[in-house]
Formats: sequence, structure tokens, C-alpha cells
Amino acid sequence: MFNQNRIYRVFQLINYLKARPAKSIKNITRFLNTSERTVYRYLDMLSDLGFTIEKDGANRIWITCNHDTLPFTEQESDYLEKLIRSSGKRVKLADSVLQKIHQRSEVNVASKLVFNAHLSLIIEQISLAIIQGRQLLIRNYSSANSQTVTDRIVEPMCFTDNYDSLSAFEIKSKQNKYFNIERMGSVEVLDRKVQYENLHKFYKPDLFGYQGNQVDKEIELDMSLRAYLMMKEEFPMSTHFIRKNPDTDRYHLKCKVQSFQAPGRFVMGFAEDIKILGSKEFIRHIKRIVRNNF
Repeated sequence: MFNQNRIYRVFQLINYLKARPAKSIKNITRFLNTSERTVYRYLDMLSDLGFTIEKDGANRIWITCNHDTLPFTEQESDYLEKLIRSSGKRVKLADSVLQKIHQRSEVNVASKLVFNAHLSLIIEQISLAIIQGRQLLIRNYSSANSQTVTDRIVEPMCFTDNYDSLSAFEIKSKQNKYFNIERMGSVEVLDRKVQYENLHKFYKPDLFGYQGNQVDKEIELDMSLRAYLMMKEEFPMSTHFIRKNPDTDRYHLKCKVQSFQAPGRFVMGFAEDIKILGSKEFIRHIKRIVRNNF
């Protein structure tokens, strides 16, 4: 049973670190309910399995899988294994290659299956709460804003178009918010009817996921390829506002947002890869962050 729990934790960690934003060691420790020493041991193991452990400017962690280390399909793994075994020579190099084939294919496929099943169950429970008009307990929610892992009690309203997020009224803060499905540890439909339906409001989110009726704050960025790829992965809606500079390898983003908070964090995490072109208000916001934290 111990080994099963440990394997499940590794699968949880793989998908937790694939989902944006990047996570601090403290948050990972809380999410897995384990020690920092164990977290570092898991990270070393993921690195040995072929995952690239990335860090931003604040030492927050995420993992990537480069094109040259993409997992093999079941058919590709089977073909390579037969090819190596047919060489007729039993050498350590062959054993090493076979081990890596099994690691990269089975671990990635298994973790993906576990994660997809987990998300499916969460979406099913949320849908039930919406249909029945009941409050919902979100356990171990990893917040991109506060960088904390906490439980939230909400009144769910609806999903975003691609089922990435839930629009809900949070009881404690008395605010309408978006909650990323992949950042939910688990959910529970409570035996309580919604009580604040008159306060429910749905606003279309900006590209960083912030909702509100005043999307009037402008940002303009010049980004490296690395920053562009991370922006596109972490905030998929940003692709509609990004243009490649035909004369350089840089990418240009200009848009209006509800809040400077998320773009500010992103810029600080990739300070060496991003030039801030505007607005003056956003530049002042970044200067305040630097002044208060450095």
C-alpha cells in the first residue's frame, strides 16, 4: 500500500507541476502533505525520468517535456524494444535504453490517465452542484494570486467554454471569482442550497483569467521566444494578442486587462526575457513590486 501511495503522489506531482502557474517548494509540500526533503527527492526522480525541472526568477518550479524527450507511444516502445533485443548482444547500454523506454512511456501515459480521470470526476461533481443549486467545497485549491493551497466554499455558476475554469461566488470573500479546474485537489457537493444567488455575477475574464466589468488597464510587452512560449502555455487566450516581430526573434503583446496582478507576476518571473513597453501605469506597478520586495 505504501508503494501505491508513493506512486500516486508522483503522478499527482507530475500533473501539479505541469499546470500553471509555477509552484514554490512550500506550496508543493502543502499540496502533497509531505516534507521538503521528500519533495526534493521526488524532483530528483522526475529529473532522472527525463522531465526538465524549470525555475522562474522567484525559484518557483514547473516541469516541461522537450520535443527530444517526448514519451514514446505503446507501439513505438514495443518496436524499439524488439529492435534492441534482436541485436543478439546483452550489453549494459541496451539494458539502459530499455529501462528509459519503459520509464518515459509508462510513467507519462499512466500519469496522464490518472490525471484525466481525476479531472473528469471533479467536473462531474461540479456539474451536479450547479444542477442541484448547492454549495461546493473545493479542497486544496492552489491559488495563482496568493500562492497558497487552501479549501474554498463556493456557489458554482458555470464553466468557461473550454471547461478550464469554474465561475463561482466565494462565500468567505463575498466575491465572484474564477477557479482553475486543474488547481483543485478535489471537490465535494455540500448538503446546503445556494444562499447568495442575488450576488452572483458573471463577467467574461481577461486573458489572464481575471473577471470584472472594467477591462481598462493596458499592458505592452516585448518578449523572447522563451517568455512567449510560457505565456502561451500559461495563458492560452494571450495568443490572440501576440504578434511576432518579422525583423527579430521577439514577440509583441499589447492588450487591456482587468488587473495588473497576474501580468506583473509573469513579468517578474521572466525579467530577463521581457521588456516593458507600456503602459506608464503598468511600469509604475512593476516598480512598486521591485521596491517592496527587493
